[in-house]
Amino acid sequence: MVLEKNIPVLDTNNVFLSYTNPAKARILIKKGKAYAFNLDPFIIKMKGEGEIQMSQGMIGNSVTNFTKYFSEEREVYVQNLGSTQISLSFTSGVGDTVHVVIPKSRKPLNLTQMAPFESIKKSMDFRKIINRRPPVLRLMDESEYLAYYENLAKQNRTTVEEELNFSLEHQYNLMNKPVISSEVLKREMEQKFEDKIEELEKPAELHPKIVGLCAMADKEQGESRLSANDFMEDLEALSSELTLDDWEFISTKGVYKVVKNYAAKKLDLATSDSESDE
Repeated sequence: MVLEKNIPVLDTNNVFLSYTNPAKARILIKKGKAYAFNLDPFIIKMKGEGEIQMSQGMIGNSVTNFTKYFSEEREVYVQNLGSTQISLSFTSGVGDTVHVVIPKSRKPLNLTQMAPFESIKKSMDFRKIINRRPPVLRLMDESEYLAYYENLAKQNRTTVEEELNFSLEHQYNLMNKPVISSEVLKREMEQKFEDKIEELEKPAELHPKIVGLCAMADKEQGESRLSANDFMEDLEALSSELTLDDWEFISTKGVYKVVKNYAAKKLDLATSDSESDE
């Protein structure tokens, strides 16, 4: 299973800090500085000690001004920022209910193609999900909506109209899928949660030379065993190619104490630099 590239991080008061990557999330959990807080979207929460300083500039401090946004009738465009599909229900003035499923892709959706403007405007559930922190659904204006599909059309060498039609077709196909029972859904989510925790605890794909160096430095190699000095020289030569996962692996599997200590320092430095950049 491949984890989402951006994992939300909460502080000790459940306030959104910023996003981090799977490697850093794994390190924070392993060191006991954070723990898995939520499944969809997958979120980690800091425990307080060594709390990382991350910018909240990505989401701002204010919530959507619904009075201003819905002051006049308009097309309502939304984009799913989470890692799962979102289900919404809108009730019209005559009591009819419209069920809308927003796919988990980043393709924005014209919500007014599925539900009346007034129903969207009066929906408290919609208002709550828009103002959730960390954000899982955001409002877009028409220029952002069209710009997304214009870029997509350029990448795929299609037209904007083709991309819009494909997205809308996928949307309606998704809404016509059979409904899954709550019990089955609960079991599936529990399994996903266990899988993601297991994935965080597993090392990612390592640099092939790192695994080889650790093997050559093993005591069982006898007279042909790689020396600590040669190990260090090779590490310094590979330094620019190594990831957090590589340094984490070496800090525990590097055989020589001097090698392990060197890797541990590199890991701490890389982690602290990454956090300060954010």
